Amino acid sequence: MDLIEYNIRESSLGYIVLVARNGRLIGLDIKEGEPLRIKKDVSAIYPACIDSEKPFRDIWRDLDNYLKGKVVKFNADIDISSLTPFTQKVLEELIRIPYGELKSYGWIGKRIGYKNASRAVGQAVGRNPIPIIIPCHRVIRQDGGIGGFSSGIHIKRMLLSIEGSLGKIKHI
Repeated sequence: MDLIEYNIRESSLGYIVLVARNGRLIGLDIKEGEPLRIKKDVSAIYPACIDSEKPFRDIWRDLDNYLKGKVVKFNADIDISSLTPFTQKVLEELIRIPYGELKSYGWIGKRIGYKNASRAVGQAVGRNPIPIIIPCHRVIRQDGGIGGFSSGIHIKRMLLSIEGSLGKIKHI
């Protein structure tokens, strides 16, 4: 049986929820609301989960530094094996986008061998279960527009601002 652990912390973005399966990060979510309600939501998805800080200590340190504007290379042990092979390919390419740089959905598609798959890439990016660490916020539209973000455009703007790249967006 899998060991599912989670931990919740308040941040400048809202409450950040980390979830790990057998010590490997499977989820990062940014939530608004009351911590008790958030815990109930996590327990509804993962009924046997355990609240534990232990597997997330290094990730919390890195996230704290990142949110303070420090350049961080996240070294979290992640697990995206439950996603489709195409989505895994897209997310693996996102990890290669350097801090502060922006790439388009079309650019990602070309990099993974699907030059006409901007829309499919966008859908795969939207399924990213581990934002920030897998930096989907660094992906924008071909026309320079900000594009979408699963936790809301206001969070994407905050992340791009932290990295100093918000000014590169043409249509906010």
